[in-house]
Amino acid sequence: MIRLVNFLLFIENISDYSKKVIDNGQTPLDVYNVCSIIRESFCRSYSIRKDNNLYIYFDSTHILIKFKGNSLRYLGSDERSQALLLKKALDKLNGVETIKSQRMQKSTPGIFVKRLLKGESILENIIDLYNDKIIVINEFEKENMKSDIINLEELDNLREYCYIFPFPQNSRSTVDFLGLIDENYKLKYANLSNIKGIENKILYVNFLIDQKENVDKELNR
Repeated sequence: MIRLVNFLLFIENISDYSKKVIDNGQTPLDVYNVCSIIRESFCRSYSIRKDNNLYIYFDSTHILIKFKGNSLRYLGSDERSQALLLKKALDKLNGVETIKSQRMQKSTPGIFVKRLLKGESILENIIDLYNDKIIVINEFEKENMKSDIINLEELDNLREYCYIFPFPQNSRSTVDFLGLIDENYKLKYANLSNIKGIENKILYVNFLIDQKENVDKELNR
């Protein structure tokens, strides 16, 4: 069975923007950063990483967006493509009242969106999630601040994990979010403070996965 790599970006909010703003090259910095995260999650030189999923949760609006790698369409390696697909997904729920039985709604092929109900867990919406396979990619001034910090390079199967990237790191909503899921899941932490930018951290995780899989292929020849 193919394991799916799940990335979760927890973010407080995002700037409002329009197609005109993007076309004029005036993409807000936070939108540009999110687009970089989308790109590094999926885009290879000539293909899409079909075994990756990216979830982006916006705490201010309770909107969860899922990018499903194996069915993504129209996602180019350019910022404009990513920004417009993200905008379309965010606009999908504008003016839509939350429905109790609401499921994720399709925005474009491979991109789904949902407004979470009060008290509903983000992680409840992630498929193939294992209780002891959740890693928070965080930054710590001192590694001994937590006893459960692990080294990603030492993990055998990096595909089994869900990687959570909270941003900003120390906001009240981030602390509350991590505290809430820590009550129900066994969280592990990885310190990648030497790698700046969430998009580069995701790039590194993808690199480790590719590297380990290439080694396994060589050994099985």
